[in-house]
Amino acid sequence: MKNNIKSFLCFSALLALGACATNDKEPIASANGFELRKDAAIPAAAVLAPANDADAFAAFNWDESNNGVQTVANYAIVVSDHDNDPTHTNEVTYTGNGIAVTPDSRTCAIKNSEMNALMNLLPSFNCGVMNIDVRVKSTLGINNELIQYSNPITFAVTGYSTALPILTLVKEGGNAATAPRLLAQNFTSLSTFEGYFYLEAGTYKLYRPDPCGSFSNPTIYGGAAGVLSEGAAAPSISVAAAGHYLVKADITPTGMSYSVKFYKAFGVFGAAKSTLGSANAVPMVDADNTNIWSLTIDLYKGRKFKFKSNDWTGALSGTPPAVPTGTGTVTISILGKGTVANTVVEMTTGGDITVPGSDDGTKVKYDVVLNMSNPRNYQYSLTVNPN
Repeated sequence: MKNNIKSFLCFSALLALGACATNDKEPIASANGFELRKDAAIPAAAVLAPANDADAFAAFNWDESNNGVQTVANYAIVVSDHDNDPTHTNEVTYTGNGIAVTPDSRTCAIKNSEMNALMNLLPSFNCGVMNIDVRVKSTLGINNELIQYSNPITFAVTGYSTALPILTLVKEGGNAATAPRLLAQNFTSLSTFEGYFYLEAGTYKLYRPDPCGSFSNPTIYGGAAGVLSEGAAAPSISVAAAGHYLVKADITPTGMSYSVKFYKAFGVFGAAKSTLGSANAVPMVDADNTNIWSLTIDLYKGRKFKFKSNDWTGALSGTPPAVPTGTGTVTISILGKGTVANTVVEMTTGGDITVPGSDDGTKVKYDVVLNMSNPRNYQYSLTVNPN
């Protein structure tokens, strides 16, 4: 009996050794590192600007990531702030078409415009010199089970902001950093600033921050009779009465102009509102003077409408107002459908918004909301009112 037990134990030990020997031969993926290299023939620009956007910033090549086994990994170029993000928590991934990976090579070429766009996505972006780490990220597995990084290559580079240029409309004694904002149409334009505001009566000036949004040393503009001038001594812009205003400004050297136009309300107009008198707008309500306008209205299915800001000559009647009293209106702006879903932009032709459904002559009651509180990001919504 003892011999049988000994034989069984020995046999079990041999099985265990055999199993260990088999497991030792199984390939196991593990991170072993790989090297990123920069093409020395391409000197990286120290300062990025729209004028050199098309130039090459850098070209890279790297080894295959060593995952401990014969594998095919996926690669991405990532950038991060060397000084303010040493753990690479807020890395940004390059999404351009400059990466080329073949069985024999792995390369990436990045333009100045692409590097500047990546820098602008970093939470710590500023307009001074930044030390930017560029690395290659290797991922392996369907769910990226194994991730490893190359060595970083660090660049000292000054980028430029691609945020929309800002002007703030500051009431005398107010805070420039928190005052209502006008935004330009794009980051290269200084002639298209605009914003819709509810303003108190008083005197105002326009403040421009530095390119990264700091008001520590702003440029100040004032004006009279629609003409702007620069400097703290410039005349103040006068707002005679509290109300809603569309404010525009052009601070280009050949422009230097502004306008402050009063309007009583936004309104809905178009064939979706009525068959007759489609050009006459139905006024909306801004109950809290937050520039968020609303209206409950019956709209024809499948028909079109837009929005107007109007200065009706008479009072607006009803709650919400249904018909303006008095005669005549002055249209301040017309807003139509933008290229981004549920947005509107100022336009004179096109941009009609279509009411859902087929044009069968029936109406549906909608709650219409127009949010004009965010310059250059004006949004609308249509919600069926069940009541």
